[in-house]
This record gives sequence, structure tokens and C-alpha cells, in this order.
Amino acid sequence: MIGKISHGNSFGGCLDYLTRVKQDKLPPDKRVWSIIDSDGVRIETDTEGWRKMAASDIKRPTLTRNKIKDPCGHISLGFSPKDALRMTDDFMLKIAHEYMEKMGIVDTPYVIVRHTDKKHPHCHIMFSRVDYNGKIIKPVTNFNRNRAVCADITKRHNLIMGNDSLSLDPEKLRGSERSRVEIIQAATEVLNDRSINEWKIFRDALAQRGIVAYGLFSGEDNDKKLKSIIFKKAVILS
Repeated sequence: MIGKISHGNSFGGCLDYLTRVKQDKLPPDKRVWSIIDSDGVRIETDTEGWRKMAASDIKRPTLTRNKIKDPCGHISLGFSPKDALRMTDDFMLKIAHEYMEKMGIVDTPYVIVRHTDKKHPHCHIMFSRVDYNGKIIKPVTNFNRNRAVCADITKRHNLIMGNDSLSLDPEKLRGSERSRVEIIQAATEVLNDRSINEWKIFRDALAQRGIVAYGLFSGEDNDKKLKSIIFKKAVILS
């Protein structure tokens, strides 16, 4: 099992993506998605305008306080294809609820959508980053906690750890997702080279792999410290 966390500004846009709005004309058994749970939100997908109503309901807690950046939380939980036979809707739902509880993402509305367009079982969770009390749910940005929670759930339920970006084949990906994985794999390869121990050498090594690295520094000229790195790579559309 592996979890990926992101957040954005549009509840409606996220729900459109999760529920594949372009598949509305297909019968339910032909779609690659299905809602397997909604917490605090009643969702009837055969009602006209249901996405707009559902997105508004999940967004509602954010209206109780000052506006925050990227109030829409999105988590994808992926499982190994070897665990596919075990991944019934009920079992996946149990894992998803356990994950949310351990991450501290509680007292907030969310919807869990299962996708069937990949070989590996996976689901998506869209939720409000503001809870019912108007408080910001901070653990959503805690990637270390996410990694620990996934490892704990994987071990206790005797699951197989899902593929991370280092084990993915970029050739099977498209667009920005392909670029993201290629950047992670290239940066990891360079960082594992012990001969690369200076910023300029690191940057040049990435440039040879088609990746531009911009360093953001803090401090005075004689005591500059690398604060963060921005990576850039051309998006492959085909």
C-alpha cells in the first residue's frame, strides 16, 4: 500500500476528475469508477447536478472561517496487484477509513471513489481540509506521517507495499506525471552517487539528464545555505 497526498483549490474540478465526468453516458458497469463511501455527505449519482451538490457539501466547512489556500484535499491509496483478490470494496473501505483515522483527518466530510482503470487496485479520497469546527487539518501536508501510516497498515494487514516513484516505468506514463517520475528517479540516482558532493556538480549531472535545477538559497554571500530546489523538465504529451 502506498498513499499520495495533494491539495488544490477546486472541489468541483477534483470531483469531476475522480468520477470521470466524460463517462456519464456509459452504463454504471462500463465506468472505471464507483463511489464506495461518503462520510457526512449523501450522494445520489443518478440525480441531475449531483456533482455540484456533492462538491458544495464537502466544501461547506471551509465557509465557516477565513479562506485558506488549497482547501480541497486529495489522497490516492494504491495497492499491489498481488493483493487484488483481497481488495473487495468492503476491505478497501476499511483500509481507507483506518488510514484517515491514523492521519488525523477526521470530523470532516469526504468521499471515497474506487477506480478500476489500472492493474493495481486503488481508490481516491477527496475531503475538506477544514473540519466541522473550522480548524485546518494540518496532517494532510505531513508526508513523513503518510509514509509511516502506510507502512504500519501494510504490515498489520499483511499487504504488499505499493510501487513508489522509484519503481515505476516512466515510459508507461504521460504528461506531467511522467516528468515528475523522471525527475524523482534522476535526482535519486544523482544523489546516490557519492562523487557528487557540490551543488554545481549536482546541477550539471541533472542537466545531462534533461532536468534543470534551480537552487533557492538563504543567508549571506559567505554563508549561503541551500533552502530548496525547483526542478523543471519538458512535459511529454505523447
